[in-house]
Amino acid sequence: MSPTRLFFTGHPGEKVSQVATLHNSSDKDYIFSIGLKDWYREEDGNKVYLDAGKLATSNASWVSTVENSVTIPAGTTKEVTITMQIPANASGSAVKNSMLFFTQIPQQADMASIKNGIGIVTLFEVGLHIYYTPPGNQTKSLDIANISDILNDNTENKKVAVDINNDGNTINDATVEFELTNTDNGAEFKLPAVSISMLPGTKQVVKFSLPEKISGNFLGVAIIKMAGSNDLVVGEKNFKL
Repeated sequence: MSPTRLFFTGHPGEKVSQVATLHNSSDKDYIFSIGLKDWYREEDGNKVYLDAGKLATSNASWVSTVENSVTIPAGTTKEVTITMQIPANASGSAVKNSMLFFTQIPQQADMASIKNGIGIVTLFEVGLHIYYTPPGNQTKSLDIANISDILNDNTENKKVAVDINNDGNTINDATVEFELTNTDNGAEFKLPAVSISMLPGTKQVVKFSLPEKISGNFLGVAIIKMAGSNDLVVGEKNFKL
């Protein structure tokens, strides 16, 4: 499916549409049902799904497709038009989101396999993020609220946690980097970067696993690089590991 995220904007009362493309490169026809759910991201980045309309941030009731299911024959591509009807009383500042799911419907051959207990039947489900941002929301901003170490007796599990707040008013994609410098001998450690995507008003804790058997006095530097911006957010903290 391409893209995997659709970003809508528009004024209250306006109707806007975008297209998602699904490609079936297999030699089998697939049928997918189309449904919506709400979701939010926990502080560790994990997504939690709920029935459509459960969250105050939901735009699920605004979203529609022409059909409730789509058939994609083998080796073909199907375009699906997603329409958003922005309510006349929509907030001029609140970002809304939902997830549009395409869930494979079992066919007769699949059901026969299940009934007869033959093998394992795998069914596909893909999700399409649906975001709405009011036209006036243009502020991209992330803030490092805290940097802390997570230590225990098992040195292999030492971690550093970076607490990040999205204090802007738009969805913010970013890359978080973390570097350690041993202030005793100058040794440097650059840890693998982590990609994040945050809704406004949310918090996320990004954890970095430290090298095994690391010890000494360190300066830790967290660096956030926001997509579409040249601005960097930098935080520092001294550690004794």
